[in-house]
Amino acid sequence: MEKAMKNQNQKDDDSDSQHHAREMETTSEIMQRAEERKKFLRVIVRSLPAQFSSLKMNSDTVDYEDACLIVRYLASMRPFAQSFDIYLTQILRVLGESAIAVRTKAMKCLSEVVAVDPSILARSDMQRGVHCRLMDNSTSVREAAVELLGRFVLSRPQLTEQYYDMLIERILDTGISVRKRVIKILRDICLEQPTFSKITEMCVKMIRRVNDEEGIKKLVNETFQKLWFTPTPNHDKEAMTRKILNITDVVSACRDTGYDWFEQLLQNLLKAEEDASYKPARKACVQLVDNLVEHILKYEESLADCENKAVNSNRLVSCITTLYLFSKIRAQLMVKHAMTMQPYLTSKCNTQNDFVVICNVAKILELVVPLMEHPSETFLATIEEDLMKLIIKYGMLVVQNSVSCLGAVVNKVTHNYKFVLTCFNRYYGALNKLKVQHQEDPTGSVLSSNKPALLRSLFTVGALCRHFDFDLEEFKGNSKVVIKDKVLELLLYFTRTDDEEVQTKAIIGLGFLFIQHPGLMFFPDVKNLYNDILSDRKRSDNLKIQVLKNLQTYLQEEDSRMQEADREWKKLSKQEDLKEMGDISSGMSSSIMQLYLKQVLEAFFHTQSNVRHFALNVIALTLNQGLVHPVQCVPYLIAMGTDPEPSMRNKSDQQLVEIDKKYTGFIHMKAVAGMKMSYQLQLSIAAKPGSVVRGFRQDETHSALCSHLFSMVRSNRQHRRAFLISLLNLFDDSAKTEVNMLLFIADNLACFPFQSQEEPLFIMHHIDITLSVSGSNLLQSFKESLQKEPRHRDKKEKRRERERERERERERQREYSSDEEKLHMSASSSDEYDDEEVKRRPKKSKRQAAGLDSDSDSDVDDVEKVMDRLPENPIPLLDFANASQGILLLLVLKQHLKNLYGFSDSKIQKYSPTESAKVYDKAVNRKNNVHFSPRQTLEFLSNDLSKADITYDLKKRIVRQYLDFKVLMEHLDPDEEDEEGEAASASANARNKAISALLGGSSPKNHPPPPADSEDDESDGDEKTPGSSRRSRSRGGDSAEATGHMNEAVEAMDVIAILCPKYKDRPQIARVIQKTSTGYSVHWMAGSYSGTWAEAKKRDGRKLVPWVDTIKESDIIYKKIALTSAHKLTNKMVQTLRSLYAAKEGSSS
Repeated sequence: MEKAMKNQNQKDDDSDSQHHAREMETTSEIMQRAEERKKFLRVIVRSLPAQFSSLKMNSDTVDYEDACLIVRYLASMRPFAQSFDIYLTQILRVLGESAIAVRTKAMKCLSEVVAVDPSILARSDMQRGVHCRLMDNSTSVREAAVELLGRFVLSRPQLTEQYYDMLIERILDTGISVRKRVIKILRDICLEQPTFSKITEMCVKMIRRVNDEEGIKKLVNETFQKLWFTPTPNHDKEAMTRKILNITDVVSACRDTGYDWFEQLLQNLLKAEEDASYKPARKACVQLVDNLVEHILKYEESLADCENKAVNSNRLVSCITTLYLFSKIRAQLMVKHAMTMQPYLTSKCNTQNDFVVICNVAKILELVVPLMEHPSETFLATIEEDLMKLIIKYGMLVVQNSVSCLGAVVNKVTHNYKFVLTCFNRYYGALNKLKVQHQEDPTGSVLSSNKPALLRSLFTVGALCRHFDFDLEEFKGNSKVVIKDKVLELLLYFTRTDDEEVQTKAIIGLGFLFIQHPGLMFFPDVKNLYNDILSDRKRSDNLKIQVLKNLQTYLQEEDSRMQEADREWKKLSKQEDLKEMGDISSGMSSSIMQLYLKQVLEAFFHTQSNVRHFALNVIALTLNQGLVHPVQCVPYLIAMGTDPEPSMRNKSDQQLVEIDKKYTGFIHMKAVAGMKMSYQLQLSIAAKPGSVVRGFRQDETHSALCSHLFSMVRSNRQHRRAFLISLLNLFDDSAKTEVNMLLFIADNLACFPFQSQEEPLFIMHHIDITLSVSGSNLLQSFKESLQKEPRHRDKKEKRRERERERERERERQREYSSDEEKLHMSASSSDEYDDEEVKRRPKKSKRQAAGLDSDSDSDVDDVEKVMDRLPENPIPLLDFANASQGILLLLVLKQHLKNLYGFSDSKIQKYSPTESAKVYDKAVNRKNNVHFSPRQTLEFLSNDLSKADITYDLKKRIVRQYLDFKVLMEHLDPDEEDEEGEAASASANARNKAISALLGGSSPKNHPPPPADSEDDESDGDEKTPGSSRRSRSRGGDSAEATGHMNEAVEAMDVIAILCPKYKDRPQIARVIQKTSTGYSVHWMAGSYSGTWAEAKKRDGRKLVPWVDTIKESDIIYKKIALTSAHKLTNKMVQTLRSLYAAKEGSSS
């Protein structure tokens, strides 16, 4: 055995050794061949050295780098390596997929590709793909696109320029995560590419997000703390200079839009480190202020040397403006530089920049001088003299700032009241003298010849009264004269002159006076003046704007006083009750605003946008300070949300959002009133008086003017439904709403940003209900106005009318034929709907004969007979034409919603408002290029038919419209018809023709009908229209209906009639839930023979729950009941059920 095993092992070893020997031989052959080839290549390289200069000539081996190069070259020749463009194209194509998750993954896949080679971002197809995804409707996809750019745009500076415009747009993205990502990318660009040309614009865009959502606010603060407010090493002058230039450039860029962002940013940073031991932001501010002052001196020297005057002048203005902004937030920073600033008050004013410098220096000194400890008297006296020279010499802006600075210096430091009183007496005396002269000679030229002095005196007296209380003992001593009353009387006198410029300056002076003495606004003369200017449409717009500016300035000053009082209260709260003082001041503001609120709100409807702008500012300040109850402002703010100016729209919408946060339900409460006021606003600002007002934006978006209102109301289902029903109720003939307002509301309903299927379905459901009620009432009122006997006309008159009608008939037939050839449609306009077509209408059903039509209807079924019975008084005709526009608009609106969202008739018919919200909570699919255009209503308004003369043609049009309405009402609900087979088809055609005639044939021509059913319809099956299951029956349908469809199978959701012995109510109606082993599980319905039917509920403890029961199949007496659109039983169904119950109960007894 052992020998055998040894022999076997030896054999195995021999075979392995032989195999190994063969492999070695093969390897040696391969190596030998490789060596031969290498030698051959070396020979070639040596023979052609110029072509292979990069290779080492004296080496027998290839180094690592060359080997890598050779391998990469050989690999690049393979097909897979050449398929990069194909794969990249496919990935870019996937970016357009409908699934959000797929698009997001495709963006991440691109990120991996770009990570290896960022240069592909320079490709045009990559730019297009990334740009499209930056505009994607999914936040996650947009964020992935921004992240892709952010990861690699910094590595290649040239890409920053290329993708900058795409990136900067996304800083206003609706997604918070996207905005954050963009700010981080922009911050990194600022830090790593400080020489990039768009740094200033980037900083402006970022800093404006300082009042954004809390996370973004924090990110912005951190960004600018890193960029600007981190201390710079003293030796790094270049970094400090770059920082100074950056800040001043940003301040200069925001010159027109205001500096609130800078103040807010500085406040946030300094407040955050108040309690910290180390204060880097404060230290950085000290450095910045010191260096800004140095730069100012440097620019001043450059200006003196006439070097780059324009550039240095702009730099000087930017530096001083920046210093003012620092002083406004932390004035202590400028105390040591006050004396450096003072000489700039004496600058020569040759350009606009010079005036800006003087005004900003005056503002700085106003804030800083009161904080100086023991300033020299010479310095203070110099400031007073300089300011007085400015008051006497320059215009309004300089005077206003100079008086303000003088007020701070005199009231808080020098108390040199005599100096101020001298100036006041000079201008007050001049005004008094001019008043006396004008009273003596009202028609003379006293005012016109002294106009410049008069204007300056009015303004300066008002400005001095704003900052100094001249009734204090320090000014007038023991005198009993009340100076404020004298000034008020003087200023009021000049508001009554004929010169508008003088009136404006006098009103400006009054505004200044009221800031110091707000109680004067309660005086009857002041109240009458303000209210008269605001409410009288004949008064100048400039005067209205000035009154609104006065109120705005007063509120701003009161707000500043309140904030100052709060700060003082925090310091001295244990010593004095300063809060009480603030409350008293707030009470005064509230009383004043309630006095003028109505007139300010009415200014919203002014034709000039400037007036509306200042009115909105006043209301925003009033609401922010809580001076009036917000509910009275809500409808006006809703109206302002439709303003053409985007800034005003945004501001009013923001106020509404704030109100909705604090007082839930206020917006819904005033929503309909707001819609009506929106119409009034659009009417008042219409380009041409009398033009038709539409309710959507006339741009590519076609969005509803009141879309923001709907977006606020829609979140609450109960509020949304109540709002929509209230709007639809305005179309009722009893509401007597003017036609143009109905058009405005219909436009909004058509263009509201619906998100779920339930919203448009709810509107269409209630349109059906409104049509059935209002339409019947409208027909009845017209019918009652007709004469009982036809009036007699002579033969000549009838002959002339017939000839005219025949001519028109031939024209209509020609038009009709051409339309048939072009469009292959039977739809025709109301003018094409002639007498013969009216006579060809199908026979009326039993229901029609018994219900809608009276016995006299047989006499009014064509145009001629109705024309003969028209009353002499044309008012009922015009009333019908006017009232019918509401019905027409509802018909067009329903057709538009069907076309826009692709709903089938069966889907609309099966909708029930009582069903669970989840059933119709699917997102809507909105089609493109489907616009709401109610042609007949537009023609009615354009031609002003409500006031037109009643001609024969107009009478005939109205009569045709009446007959079309009559047919429509007869066939409005398909489930109520009794015809079968061909009769049913004729009736449907009659209904469609009536609708087409009423709508002017616009609907079928503009838009194809929606498909019969979609996947969303679920159990709709093959139904094409409501009630079609009854029409598609065989000719034996009569017997099936008589036996209650008892031969058919019952399905889930069918409505059935039951005879259940344990209940006495008749009829017993239920909706089938499902089939059970013993019968059916049903949901009982509550209603009556003549009333509406809804799913019944019963009490289970304290809750109401659906009333579900189990029945036997033998209890069913009628299957497949079709309720009307109003959820009622048809007349025939009522008769059938009554007879069935009578027969069943008779047989059981």
